[in-house]
Amino acid sequence: MHIAHHREAGMKLQRIEHFIEIVEAGSIRGAARRLGVSQPALTRSLQQLEEDLGVLLMQRGVRGASLTPAGSTFLARARVAHSELDKAVEEARRAVDNASGLMTFGVSPVGATLLLPELAITLQRQQPRTRVCILELSPSALLPQVRDGAVELAVTQRTRANLDAGLQFRPLFDIQLRIAARPGHPLAGPRELHELAESSWVAPTVPGNPDDIITQSFLAIGLPAPVPAVHCGSYFIAIDLIAATDMLISVPPPLLRSCVAAGKLVEIPLAKPLVPLRVGLYTRADSPPMPATKAATQIIVAIARRFALSGELRSTAPFTDPGAAKRRDRIKGAR
Repeated sequence: MHIAHHREAGMKLQRIEHFIEIVEAGSIRGAARRLGVSQPALTRSLQQLEEDLGVLLMQRGVRGASLTPAGSTFLARARVAHSELDKAVEEARRAVDNASGLMTFGVSPVGATLLLPELAITLQRQQPRTRVCILELSPSALLPQVRDGAVELAVTQRTRANLDAGLQFRPLFDIQLRIAARPGHPLAGPRELHELAESSWVAPTVPGNPDDIITQSFLAIGLPAPVPAVHCGSYFIAIDLIAATDMLISVPPPLLRSCVAAGKLVEIPLAKPLVPLRVGLYTRADSPPMPATKAATQIIVAIARRFALSGELRSTAPFTDPGAAKRRDRIKGAR
């Protein structure tokens, strides 16, 4: 009985994997080609999964297969379950033979400039058998991947968009970005923000991002936000663009300092600082972290704490020393 039960569970798992492949390939034919199985076999697998669930997951047509509403709902959970199973297998193997593992984490452009390469170097030193994959993406691209389990954690700004359902946010610090331009820019020198309203901007965000600091800062003083002339997902590409044009950009202080020292940029000091940007750590709310994820979290918190102690950032993380809880308990017991 137990053998039959395990065989049935294995068959159902394979059907779920087939379903995910069909969705990602866009058709049964494409999925069959990717998996190296016949189309009839894949069609039967999908039909059996639908029979098991009692719902229609996909509409088949001459142009391929498309998800039904039930299929869309099931897909989100199926991807998470499949990712969690992969992690469970990986952790079990590592516990037995100390095998290498893969950790994928994401950073926004702001997170990348503040944490890399120190995070990757320190993690590699502490977890030498862990392979690291780093994705630099906007919050709108990162957070769905954290939710699906494809990315273990993401260091990015707190988003106002409805993207963080099912996720846990741990604040690390608030940072006030600075305005930068090329050396010799016509507007170089101290300015009020409204004086920059007609300038062309490079935004390190995706179009229409409600979390853009320049947008928020202009709205805060009652002015319409300028529409960025260029959206660029990497600060390092954007800086070369700024250095060759009269466009402006907002950058983290540590990055600005290094660019000023290299003669690439100058700061345009503002009489009133920009709206602060809250940066933190996003993880899945319902998934236990892998050992490498725990290690990465500790490294990230340590880096953020050091920045805060240097005065470059304002810490929002609950940094406490290991004996703090014991001291509080002793104080309570003495009352």
